[in-house]
Amino acid sequence: MRLLFVHAHPQADSFTAACRDTAMQAARAQGHDVKLIDLYAEGFAPSLTAEEWLAYPDPDAIPDSLAPHIEALQWAEGLIFTHPTWWSGPPAILKGWLDRCLRPGVAFHIHGKTLRPGLANIRLLGVITSLGATWAQYNLLLGAPGRRKFLRSLRVCTHVRCKTLWLAHYAIDASTEASRASHLAKIAARIAQIAV
Repeated sequence: MRLLFVHAHPQADSFTAACRDTAMQAARAQGHDVKLIDLYAEGFAPSLTAEEWLAYPDPDAIPDSLAPHIEALQWAEGLIFTHPTWWSGPPAILKGWLDRCLRPGVAFHIHGKTLRPGLANIRLLGVITSLGATWAQYNLLLGAPGRRKFLRSLRVCTHVRCKTLWLAHYAIDASTEASRASHLAKIAARIAQIAV
């Protein structure tokens, strides 16, 4: 499977980066083709400008700077996000990537009142994240907003039988070396289960 990882963390040696590296290594070991978009490393501009917004519905008006990102999305069969969860959602740079790249003519097509998926090539959608909240706080109290954004809202733009995965290290501020090692092992094992 062709797997595209979209990574968002400002610190190159973060635990999130270790999670990403573990997942990518496990994917390569299973024979998957892997690509990486590292938003902070490339200095991705997350702001949707007024000019870009006005041209947003026109798939022929996509800025040249987004072409590599769009091509990677169209190449991929699996899309996996690696990011910390801050204020119940992804970092602003990743939210901006969603705003700018998952646009009409790319992620979806609108015909009257009907929305058709534009990313039917995506058969796997995943998130690898860490949260300050506990499982109960995030899922029961807050209603899992980040998980819903990626695995429900974005899923409607993908293949009709798209599978999802959610690998979260909850209560990261209280984590230990053992809990982090256990989470990395869980990531490696889950990625190893993805069919080639």
